[in-house]
Amino acid sequence: MAAPRGVLAVDYDGTIAEHGRVSAVTEATLRSLREANFRLILVSGRRLENILPICDVLDLFDMVMLENGAVSYCPQTGTDQLIAPAVDQRFLADLERELPGAPLFIGRSMVATSARNAERVEMVILRGGYDLHMVGCGGRVLVLPMGVSKGSGLSHALTELGLRRDQVIAVGDEENDIDLFEGCGLRAAVGNASPRLKAAADIALPGGCEESIRHLAELLLAETSPGEATA
Repeated sequence: MAAPRGVLAVDYDGTIAEHGRVSAVTEATLRSLREANFRLILVSGRRLENILPICDVLDLFDMVMLENGAVSYCPQTGTDQLIAPAVDQRFLADLERELPGAPLFIGRSMVATSARNAERVEMVILRGGYDLHMVGCGGRVLVLPMGVSKGSGLSHALTELGLRRDQVIAVGDEENDIDLFEGCGLRAAVGNASPRLKAAADIALPGGCEESIRHLAELLLAETSPGEATA
């Protein structure tokens, strides 16, 4: 396989997907990058079981990292692997006692709940002495084992694919994408990104998801330095 022109690592919701779906325009944009010999990696907070039914473009990606970096999925083989410690059942029981009736989204390693519960989740972690950390993701908070993040997930994918981090153009929209940015060659925030992520980015792209990804692709395909075109 020829050396890639670059590696695009993208978040899912709010970055390439709106309301859980990738538009036809964004799909065409991703295909154009793929055809131009860019390698594509998806890094998302979603669980495998809730991305498979709604995402029709997983086959475009060389590797998919889920649960905020805790689970790897290879679309070409259909195989997945838990690469982080499993959910601590004692923590989960403590959390359910602290938040009776509150919706919890339980993955294989990650537990998520409404951001309104952040202080109480933090209290459960501290009180139990759990080796866990919490990160914001829009209206939710994600609880993961220490050391597990979108950055660690990207590192796993790059190692599997034999690629380097300085080759990566990372694109996101929320606070949990800050870890995805670490060490990447170019860090881009879509137009609808949170202020914290825009502050951590090298460039802020114009418009919403669709326009932002199309704009970045045009720059990359034209071999223009994206750092020269901020918005």
